[in-house]
Amino acid sequence: MTDSFRNFALPPIGKAAIWFAVVLGTLVPATTALIIISLANASGDKAVFILATQAFVALLVLAILLPMWRRQVAFDGRQIRVKATYYSRQSPLSDFRLDQARVVDTREHTEFKPKLKTNGFGLPGYWAGHFMLRDRRRAFCLVTDVSKVLALPHADGRVWLLSFEHPQAVLDILRRAAG
Repeated sequence: MTDSFRNFALPPIGKAAIWFAVVLGTLVPATTALIIISLANASGDKAVFILATQAFVALLVLAILLPMWRRQVAFDGRQIRVKATYYSRQSPLSDFRLDQARVVDTREHTEFKPKLKTNGFGLPGYWAGHFMLRDRRRAFCLVTDVSKVLALPHADGRVWLLSFEHPQAVLDILRRAAG
């Protein structure tokens, strides 16, 4: 069976999130190496312990950072499918209140900014997963550009916040598909 979903263009990951990844990806392993080497020298432990610890730290950092690049929003004319780091959601278009949907810049419309991460991945300018918003609504997010966010109210009471290169064009496509 072929996958008939078509992907929407997403904005790139922002500089703040990239810098966080670079810092986490270099400082944590380097700091761990220094600590482990000094502890191993003091206690006379073998190099195997050092290598095993470094391997564990490297895998942990990769498990945190690699999912940042798992980002996709696809539409097949009937359903919207979102893949955001560790999180995936799919819902029929009919479950969205497209008459209430709108394009927002979360810097201006602060009610759409996440206040509490309930089960998500949050970095500066990058939100993926489940959050509680400042206005106490629950949200499912894939936001990589806070100025280009499509707010899609869902029938379950949540709002889906999704960044697109051209959010108004995506909203127009969804409204046309809903008829």
